[in-house]
Amino acid sequence: MAYTLLEWMEFFSYAATIVGIPLAIVIFVFQEKKERRLERQEIYDKLMDHYTEIQDKLFAHPELDLHDKMPENPEDLRRQYILYEMVVSLFERSFILLHGEDDPEYARMWNSWVDYIKQWMMHPNFRTCLPRLMEGEDKDFVAYMAKISGLDLKP
Repeated sequence: MAYTLLEWMEFFSYAATIVGIPLAIVIFVFQEKKERRLERQEIYDKLMDHYTEIQDKLFAHPELDLHDKMPENPEDLRRQYILYEMVVSLFERSFILLHGEDDPEYARMWNSWVDYIKQWMMHPNFRTCLPRLMEGEDKDFVAYMAKISGLDLKP
């Protein structure tokens, strides 16, 4: 039994429909997951780059890394406060991007930021400046920081 060209074309169109469409869907889903994973990693890398910059500033200016007594020099006090503003800004950004996400990878990333926040909360100077640093910040972030610090903070 010989098939005509039209019958062969019809057969291949059915085969393409049966195999091609599901394969295209699988490839699309795989690509989307890969892109989301790369986006998550990029977010985390950028946040960590900013944190590393802050750490570099502390290495470059060790007088600002004394968090248990206020700097005697007014200029150092101002620079320390600016550093604290940078830290809070970074914490807020990480909170907005990572906190409360359902994805386990986001939760893992956020947990590492919680550790950084808790480390900074142990510094008396940072805690002293925290109420002023929270002025104008995201209200959910301020509530979170109040919960972690045990301080009465207002946005």
